[in-house]
Amino acid sequence: MKMDFLKCDFPALRVAVSVLRCAVVLCLVTLVGCADKPTYEIDYDQSFSFGEYQHYRWYDDDHASRESQYRRQNSSDQHVRSIANAELLRRGFREVARGNADFWVNYHVTKRQTQKVTGQEKGMTGGVGMSNYGKSVSVGYSSGPSVKTYEDGTAVLDVIDTRTSKIVWRGVAEGRLKNKMSYADKQELRATVLHELLSAFPPQ
Repeated sequence: MKMDFLKCDFPALRVAVSVLRCAVVLCLVTLVGCADKPTYEIDYDQSFSFGEYQHYRWYDDDHASRESQYRRQNSSDQHVRSIANAELLRRGFREVARGNADFWVNYHVTKRQTQKVTGQEKGMTGGVGMSNYGKSVSVGYSSGPSVKTYEDGTAVLDVIDTRTSKIVWRGVAEGRLKNKMSYADKQELRATVLHELLSAFPPQ
């Protein structure tokens, strides 16, 4: 919403308006900064003993499907694997040949578009204010509601026990995606999300 206020002759009121505008700008900057940061949630089987885990394989490598075939050939998914492999190796886990793994690692990513409507109905707005210096009148014009479209992303990382084929640990990351992400931005986001999720595996 764009508002054009009439020039006021009262110094105190002009200062108040300036302070208010600064406060609004600072608030918006804070919200935007938080909106791009993912939130993380970890869930796992608390009765399960993760201490015996040493070796893993990717679920896609042992379970053929159209999706797994695509992900094995896609460069973005290969980058996800590379980052996750490095994080798991740092935590003492090793990728092994088929039939020798203690657990499978699987993941999926989803995106959805969300629309947010803000602002007032189109038309004139105004008001009269009182201060120690007398009355002041403000008049503005609203161009109508503003519609913003953005994408929310969700990444789910699963640890599946090979003996029971049950999910024993799950990490979920959710957040608003930037409108125009460069290749470097995407690489950095993948690295950040996988590092944060796998920092909680195995559970202590």
